[in-house]
Amino acid sequence: MNQKICFVCHANICRSFSAECFLKDFLSKAGRGDIDVISRGIYAQSYFEVPNKITNFLASKGIKQPPHTATLLTRQDMQNCSLVLTMTEGQKEYILDNFSEFSDKVFTLHEYVYGKEQSIKDPITLTGRSFDKVLEEIYNTVKDLVKKI
Repeated sequence: MNQKICFVCHANICRSFSAECFLKDFLSKAGRGDIDVISRGIYAQSYFEVPNKITNFLASKGIKQPPHTATLLTRQDMQNCSLVLTMTEGQKEYILDNFSEFSDKVFTLHEYVYGKEQSIKDPITLTGRSFDKVLEEIYNTVKDLVKKI
C-alpha cells in the first residue's frame, strides 16, 4: 500500500493545492509512484475556485494545473492518510481538536521538514512579489520534503 500524504490549508485553493501540485511534480520527475498526494481545506467549499495567480505560478514552474474542486477534510481522509501536513499552527490545532486520535500523523509543513513550528502566510490577498514569496516558500519547502519521504 502506498504512503498517502495530505496537505491542508484553509480553503484548499491556494497553499495546500499548490503544495499538492508541487509534490506530485517532484515525485513524477523522480520516478516515484510510491506516494499518493491529496489536498484538503478545513473550511473548503466546492464552489471555491483556484485563483488565476495560482494557475500562473504553477505554469511558471512548468506545472499544468489539473482540474480541482476544493474539498473539506474528513475523518476518512484522516484515516486513509499516513501524513497530514498543515500550512499553519492554527490549522494543525483545529485538526487535533477535531481528530485527536490521529495526532501522531499531523504536523505543520515546516515542523515536519525543518523541525520547527512556522506558519505559511495565506497568499490569497497578496499580489506581486509578496505573493510570489509565499508560493516560493511552499515550493522550496515541498522540494525539501521530498528528501524526507
